[in-house]
Amino acid sequence: MVDQQIIGVVASVVSSKRYDVFLSFRGEDTRKKFTSHLYDALKQKEVETFIDYRLEKGEEISTTLTQVIEDSHISIVIFSENYASSKWCLGELSKIMECKKEKGQIVIPVFYDIDPSHVRKQTGSYEKFFVTHKGEPMCNKWKAALTEAANLAAYDSQTYRVESELIKDIVEDVLQKMAAIYPNCHKGLVGIEEKYEKIESLLKVGSNEVKILGIWGMGGIGKTSLARALYEKLSGEFEGHCFLENVREESDKHGEKALRNKLFSELLGNKNHCYDAGFSVTQFVLSRLGRKKVFVVLDDVATSEQLENLIEDFDFLGLGSRVIVTSRNKQIFSQVDKIYEVKELSFHHSLQLFSLTVFREKQPKHGYEEVSRRATFYCKGVPLALKVLGASLGSRSKAAWECELRKLQKFPNKKIHSVLKLSYDGLDHSQKDIFLDIACFFRGNQRDRVTNILEAFDFSAISGIEVLLDRALITISGANQLEMHDLIQEMGWEVVHQECIKDPGRRTRLWKHEEVHDVFKYNRGSEVTEGIILDLSKLIEDLYLSSDFLAKMSNVRFFKIHSWSKFNIFNVYLPNGLNTLSHKMRYLHWDGFCLESLPSNFCAEQLVELCMRCTKLKKLWDGVQNLVNLKTIDLWGSRDLIEIPDLSKAKKLENVSLCYCESLCQVQVHSKSLRVLNLYGCSSLRKFSVTSEELTRLSLAFTAICSIPSSIWHKRKLQALNLTGCCNLQELTDEPRIYGSLTVLASNAAENIKSLSTLRMLWLDDCKKLVSLPMLPPSLEKLSASNCTSLDSYMTQRLVLQHMLQSRIPYLRKHYLRCYDEEYLLPGEHVSDECGFHTTGSSMTIPCLWKTELYGFIYCIILSKGSLLLSEVSCSVYQDGIRVGRFQRLLEYESLTSNHVLYMYHDINEFDTITEVHGHFFSNITFIFETSEASIQEFGIFPIYGSESELKLVGSREVFESKFSTQIFKSTTYLDKYA
Repeated sequence: MVDQQIIGVVASVVSSKRYDVFLSFRGEDTRKKFTSHLYDALKQKEVETFIDYRLEKGEEISTTLTQVIEDSHISIVIFSENYASSKWCLGELSKIMECKKEKGQIVIPVFYDIDPSHVRKQTGSYEKFFVTHKGEPMCNKWKAALTEAANLAAYDSQTYRVESELIKDIVEDVLQKMAAIYPNCHKGLVGIEEKYEKIESLLKVGSNEVKILGIWGMGGIGKTSLARALYEKLSGEFEGHCFLENVREESDKHGEKALRNKLFSELLGNKNHCYDAGFSVTQFVLSRLGRKKVFVVLDDVATSEQLENLIEDFDFLGLGSRVIVTSRNKQIFSQVDKIYEVKELSFHHSLQLFSLTVFREKQPKHGYEEVSRRATFYCKGVPLALKVLGASLGSRSKAAWECELRKLQKFPNKKIHSVLKLSYDGLDHSQKDIFLDIACFFRGNQRDRVTNILEAFDFSAISGIEVLLDRALITISGANQLEMHDLIQEMGWEVVHQECIKDPGRRTRLWKHEEVHDVFKYNRGSEVTEGIILDLSKLIEDLYLSSDFLAKMSNVRFFKIHSWSKFNIFNVYLPNGLNTLSHKMRYLHWDGFCLESLPSNFCAEQLVELCMRCTKLKKLWDGVQNLVNLKTIDLWGSRDLIEIPDLSKAKKLENVSLCYCESLCQVQVHSKSLRVLNLYGCSSLRKFSVTSEELTRLSLAFTAICSIPSSIWHKRKLQALNLTGCCNLQELTDEPRIYGSLTVLASNAAENIKSLSTLRMLWLDDCKKLVSLPMLPPSLEKLSASNCTSLDSYMTQRLVLQHMLQSRIPYLRKHYLRCYDEEYLLPGEHVSDECGFHTTGSSMTIPCLWKTELYGFIYCIILSKGSLLLSEVSCSVYQDGIRVGRFQRLLEYESLTSNHVLYMYHDINEFDTITEVHGHFFSNITFIFETSEASIQEFGIFPIYGSESELKLVGSREVFESKFSTQIFKSTTYLDKYA
């Protein structure tokens, strides 16, 4: 499989040595005993070992042996009783020591049934043999080689109880030395070295546990290459090992049973196993494996069934065994201990890999730097793409490179496409539809929003998206957006392109601007088309279409003509009207729609979402439609709209947005399921009614309403009410009142507001004649009364403090308050008189605070007039110079016409540990306030104390100046007390 070769540009980097080990020995002494056993043990560990009986007859032995010795990483010299009798052996030894000196060859001496000193000093039998060698020109060189070799770290058979233990130690030593050699042979595996340490820590090699590791990632990302490198490095430490390649492919070819037989056969040492060879996995086989420490790699496993059929139960593996499973499908990893996700290469490593592939160097060739960077950027860190694209460019001319890169903008590389498409091919029909919709229409959109739209298409979107995530076909960004790799998106596009190569109008999805433009303009659509998207900002001139341009596209479920800007230079026009829309339409989004209504024959029964912004609509349609599936209506900026349809049959309707529909005079929404109604900026709106008891958010900002219907106060789920800029509002009831600006929230209105037990946000900005506020519901967390310049600052501040205390009482807080992000803004020039701790500077120190029952602090900040949009206010708290807490908030107030007071709460639980002094007191607590834009005129701090049923606000410094006693609260100021 191509993935195996993705990163390995090994040909120019891997050592050219043919053998791992060369065995030098005296045949008569050890060939049929020790040497043959050692050779067999090395071969079982896949160590390429040379032994002299492999030489063919008639070869020039001395010349051949010289080459073989040079062609080996390690030489094992087995000194035996008669070793020195052979000039041949002594010649081998001389060459071996020469290679050690000149080429860094590793030499491992073994003293087999001989005293090492006899070899080192040429005594005993060695002295006798050198008498016969007297006069040989090489005699002194042989002696020197013997002495040098005998002084190296060596193995002495006489120190071992049994020969098998000696052989085991030698083999382990060889494996360790080879492991140190071979990482240098993987220099072509760019960026892989830093992954070793992480994966080895997950595998916990050396422990007696059986560990299973999943290596997961998209196709072509380098899973197999990484597993192969780990296998080559670690397998030698195990008693048995097997790398089962291409499980997905081989399982289709030979069947899972044959694949399992191959796995067990290799683990038990049957190296000649074939797929069609019989091999019975009996209880005895499992028992044998249970006594063996093995290393297994199962490469490219596609399904849980394949994994289960290969290894039904990992418990049968011997202690210390390790299994690595590579897959694109995260769902198969239910049995694994850890999952390692293979990420894309960095651009630096990507360019290095691409350069190694093309130029056999780590950097691009001179003159090819810029075009190499462009090719690398296209691959987006996928090793397969870098390898394939690099191989296809090879030694071609720079002009050919440019041509190929231009071609890739239209047509993906076939090899890359085929590898990536394997993941798509494994999806079911619904999952394929979801994937293609995301690739063509929804990449970068919020996950929840896309899920809702896909569910509207009757796709199993929730589970389908989970499958795409597990198959590494999509990802979720930190902002909860659906993302996918560029090459995977291209693969999805190509799947759609292949539906009909020559005729875009006969494809299921249209998203490319030029193709959509031509299909619309020349009426080339068909019943095949299911989804269309057109970006108005890409038009270079107005697009005039015939009235029947959509007539052939009877199966369209997703239709979107949109713009990122509300100010478009060009638009779509229908000079002869529009005859029809698909009755299968589920999602209709048409910004800038140029007609006064939708076609009279349009059936909206299947419609789930209707979004038509900045249109010329006066109405949507005549009569009552059966809107049984409709959930959302958004007609933002449709300034000519004078009526909305009867929505009484819209039983699933949740959201209606009519912002800036400036011609609307009245709105009636009689849907029992409505949750959000946004009438912001409907400047002609005087009357409205809404019957839903599910309403959570209502915005009437900048409308012309004179009163609020009494029914609103019975909406027990209402959380946000925006009355900003309602200059004609008389009061918050619908009882007759004198026309004029809001001056007071009447007593019955006060009770009404308090009854809204779920109200969390209330906007009253720019109600300039409002002089007082009623009691606020305990659930309220945000009050914005900016530029309400007639409000009585003193009374309103007392009201806010009272509300903040009430909402902090534990038995109330657990029912109402959901967070600590309270924020209350109203006009004010000074901190409340009750505040004993205030300053006009930027910092203040409280010398001592009683610890018992301290809940937190209310901050009161005077902000100067001006814009506070995206301005940040913060408070850092220090004790004896060490920061123990920090509080910050982003403000979103466009313009303040005067100084305002901002109240916020800082809970003691959000602080780090504060050191106690004098037993029960905190000392030297310093508060430093800062803002990024506005200036702070003054600030005050209220410490809050309390018990389970009541809270007390400390407002005087005197308490901290009096003697410490049990009467510490006697001199405090109480705004209120709750029981």
